[in-house]
Amino acid sequence: MHTEPVDVCVIEDDAAQRALLVRRLMRDHYSVVQAENGREGLQQIRRHHPRVVISDLKMPEVDGIEVCRQIRTDPALDGTYVIAVTAYDSHEQKHEALNVGADDYLTKPFDEEELTARLRNGLRINRLQERLRRAALTDGLTGLWNHTQFRQLLDQEFARTRRYGGIVSLLMIDLDHFKAVNDTYGHETGNRILKLVATHLRKTVRDIDIVTRYGGEEFGIICPQTNLDDATGLAERIRHSLPEKVRCAEHRRLNVTASIGVVCCSDARVNSVNDLVNLADQALYAGKNKGRNQVIRCDQLDAQPVSPTLQMGEVERLRKEVVALSMQAKELCLQSVWALVQALEARDPYTAWHSRNVTFYTNALVEAAGLPASLRDAVGNAAMLHDLGKIGVPDRILQKVDPLTQSETAALRHVPLMTCKILEPLRIFATEILIIRHVRERFDGTGHPDGLVGTNIPIGSRLLAITEAFDAMTCDRVYRPHRSIDAAIAEIQAEAGRHFDPKFADLLERVVREQEDRWQEQIDRAQREVNSFTPLVY
Repeated sequence: MHTEPVDVCVIEDDAAQRALLVRRLMRDHYSVVQAENGREGLQQIRRHHPRVVISDLKMPEVDGIEVCRQIRTDPALDGTYVIAVTAYDSHEQKHEALNVGADDYLTKPFDEEELTARLRNGLRINRLQERLRRAALTDGLTGLWNHTQFRQLLDQEFARTRRYGGIVSLLMIDLDHFKAVNDTYGHETGNRILKLVATHLRKTVRDIDIVTRYGGEEFGIICPQTNLDDATGLAERIRHSLPEKVRCAEHRRLNVTASIGVVCCSDARVNSVNDLVNLADQALYAGKNKGRNQVIRCDQLDAQPVSPTLQMGEVERLRKEVVALSMQAKELCLQSVWALVQALEARDPYTAWHSRNVTFYTNALVEAAGLPASLRDAVGNAAMLHDLGKIGVPDRILQKVDPLTQSETAALRHVPLMTCKILEPLRIFATEILIIRHVRERFDGTGHPDGLVGTNIPIGSRLLAITEAFDAMTCDRVYRPHRSIDAAIAEIQAEAGRHFDPKFADLLERVVREQEDRWQEQIDRAQREVNSFTPLVY
């Protein structure tokens, strides 16, 4: 297992240049590991999991291109930010490096301030990815690992027992009559109870035990190197202590109890992780069938598996509950990421209001277009999140008063791909990521990043491209005034068939004409807020 990741791994075959770069980084208080060639660099990367890799491209044996390729094909290195460095300013080499997975590109001799800025952006994106990755694996209410992470951690512990020997036990805990708690005292009280239970479980287990929220009012505890007797002892301590330790001051008569199923991988019926979970579930249901507030261990089960009798109505209820939980998890992630987008307002108020405006306009268009509900939600989410990648754009570009240079414009064009990279760990946003990735495509096929043509561009991307352009035209920028609604619509219609989907250009014009007062009010409000912004002074 690796320790806390280091900040930077420097791979450079020129000893003098490597030493100079390492001294610069350490002077700025970055933690650094180094390597003199690609082979050694890959060993250092796999050992230390650096957040950023700065790699020369031209090296003997294993070159920088192969280093990038191997980083991108190793799931354990997801999120590693790669800056490719070369002494040759070659477009072909640059494209090759970016295509195999490099995130940024520098030509020697590079400016020290520019390197520092790009490194800082890489670290910022890596840490943001890590926060999002953890948010995707954590239950938003209790702070425990969620069901997805429960399965991954249990897979790891079970595989370890099969590879190296040893045992692992599992406790499945279900709070008794919890629906009645929600119905009688309300969901806020129910949520408070769940948080209190989570806190109590964490305090009761050992440091190496893993407490998770399995779903609803059910919790799972993974106990490495624990036999069935010891796991049962832990389960009994939890069962006995719950009514005393989990108390709600406003509802003193509320008594919290739980049924617990206990299983150990040493049981002859356990040949896989699924067997382990299923046997623990059977023990849990056996406890409920015996009157609840029970601990049942797997060796107490009858020869025939104990299985609850589920009618089709109950199966459908459980299916709907799982769907609801999945939607709640996505909503929590969405709220967390939206908070990050709003945090950009402290740097650039236009960015935050651009996201708000585009979301407003997009929701109006998807409603009028009659898209399926799931696609409407995905396009609306994409509108909220599409500018998150600006967190990797230097302030000097975001706040620049003069017109942008060609390279600065290219940096902003890269924002959607940066957003996709940040959101990549959150698989629940797969549709949104696809929409954002292709928002810079053009209807005639001359756009970025893949040159898609016409209806080959995702429908959400085509729609979002129009609302984003409309907002960009109708808002003031420091280097140009805003256009009127009529002028913005005329410009979009002029680009229909080239830049924009003609169908959505017509849809925009129709919806704006029907709701012109509301759209103008949104434009005016955003303009007032942006104009009143005072930059933070450090």
